[in-house]
Amino acid sequence: MQRPDQSDSPNRDQIDYWNSEAAKKWVAFEETIDQVFGPVTRRLLERAAPKAGERVLEVGCGGGVTTMAIARRVGAEGGVLGIDVSEPLLARAKARREAERLEQIDYLLADAQTHAFEAERFDLLASRFGVMFFADPVAAFANMARALRPGGRLAFACWPEMAMNPWFSVPRAVAIKRLGEPTPQPPRAPGPMAFADQDYLLSILTDAGFVDCRAEVEEIGLFHPGTVEEVAFFASNLGPSARIVREFNGTPDDVREIAGEVTEAFRQYVTDEGVSVPTFLTFASAVKASA
Repeated sequence: MQRPDQSDSPNRDQIDYWNSEAAKKWVAFEETIDQVFGPVTRRLLERAAPKAGERVLEVGCGGGVTTMAIARRVGAEGGVLGIDVSEPLLARAKARREAERLEQIDYLLADAQTHAFEAERFDLLASRFGVMFFADPVAAFANMARALRPGGRLAFACWPEMAMNPWFSVPRAVAIKRLGEPTPQPPRAPGPMAFADQDYLLSILTDAGFVDCRAEVEEIGLFHPGTVEEVAFFASNLGPSARIVREFNGTPDDVREIAGEVTEAFRQYVTDEGVSVPTFLTFASAVKASA
């Protein structure tokens, strides 16, 4: 695979990020990510309802676990195209596809905001945490909408405000305490929390040409069967905490200290079966307007 040309991409910063050491961390934590985010995938598929024989476009497919779940729903007569800008994650997705022999899956290394999709090819556009990273989200969703047939469906999961989610807010606060305040970012800058404002999210979808646009927040506990120390280490090595560590050139000692303090904060979520952290998610849906 060759990386998408970055020279004139409006998302070149994101392309760089998702081909950096950060992407390798996502590959390294693959098993944990799949397990922790499993309830999100299941709820997303309940809402998206892919049907046998349908063609599905999955945006920001990452390592491919959601792609494979969709492929099993659409069956051998259907098809799934997973698109992502990350070479390391797509390489892993392709390996998993081959291992599972899911021949109805194709993968594409490209930027969904600018890629020239085949018009009206797909019945469903789906994403689990993969659509919050566009420099121009209206342009991105309008471009992706062209790939949907009239009446085609859109369904994705994204994050509401950070304060609602200890997975993010606790490690971030601890990292700031240890290393300092990160460079301020606009509240709607590309990133995990770009769609925290539901009204803003709905306006994007409407402006991109979708109808029946909805955004609903649900509580879905994210469960990890391991120890609280393992959960804290995971939460401290991905997301906002990891970004702060990177910005301040934090050391392994810094990461260990952050994880140690997060461990103590997360003890309140320990159950007999593992660690269950309360989590709120936004599930968005829309329909492409018929001609």
